[in-house]
Amino acid sequence: MIHEQKDLAALVSPIMHEAGKLLLSYYHQRLNWKEKEGDNGFVTEADIASENFLIQSLTSIIPGASFFAEESGKSEGQSDYCWVIDPLDGTTNFAHGLPYFCISIALTHKNVPVFGVIYQPLLNELFYAQKGKGAWLNEAQLSVNLSGACGRTQIKTESSEFLTESFLKKSIIAIGLPYAKNEEYAYILENTWTIAREAYAIRHFGAVALDIAYVAAGRLDGVIFSNLGWWDAAAGMVILSEAGGTITDFQGNQVGLGYRSFIGAGSGEAHQRLLNTLKTTPLNT
Repeated sequence: MIHEQKDLAALVSPIMHEAGKLLLSYYHQRLNWKEKEGDNGFVTEADIASENFLIQSLTSIIPGASFFAEESGKSEGQSDYCWVIDPLDGTTNFAHGLPYFCISIALTHKNVPVFGVIYQPLLNELFYAQKGKGAWLNEAQLSVNLSGACGRTQIKTESSEFLTESFLKKSIIAIGLPYAKNEEYAYILENTWTIAREAYAIRHFGAVALDIAYVAAGRLDGVIFSNLGWWDAAAGMVILSEAGGTITDFQGNQVGLGYRSFIGAGSGEAHQRLLNTLKTTPLNT
């Protein structure tokens, strides 16, 4: 298989860095934007410029591969490989000068992610993983947080004893909300209260691909979202899996192309607790 024969990180890394520079040339600028159809947010010239650059730059790496990009959609190829591209995850944050956004690229083989890379250009942080080769942040290998102590920090109670409640009680959980204010949006909000009563903290940052990478790095302990695109999840799935994390949908099924919901967690215990909560009140189909 092509992905096993090539060091994809070495090939894609310089492309991501150049795409990051391109994005930052638009950052803090007055952007032109237009709304997407179906209440799916908006797109700016930064999104378009980044996507065009990425498609042009990735074409030669795997000849014949197709593309599935957020702004331009699908293009047919002559192989089983497909580049899945989110040229700017966190467009709303970017356009408002909020420093939480990224570029996300996955390579899939027969719709299964085999390589993922997520780049946060403001911090020059490149998260990447190739199936079977581990997950990395720049030059450091990643592993999920299994300590149950809010990422890398241990939290003490007033009595100076370490918290002894469930793992989730010590965890920071990120949520992702779709733009459309529909049943999925309401479902996440309703269940957030249930999760928040047990978790240490809830966060909503606005770029779920980066959220997934942060779970892989142990900065977050879990992430849940629904009704988002394949480009939001595909790259992060490889990175989180290779870092030792667990991924399913809200019913415990495998996540794939056409998925509707997503749970990603560092520890099996945190994942199970999130799954138990979300399975109790299933999302209507």
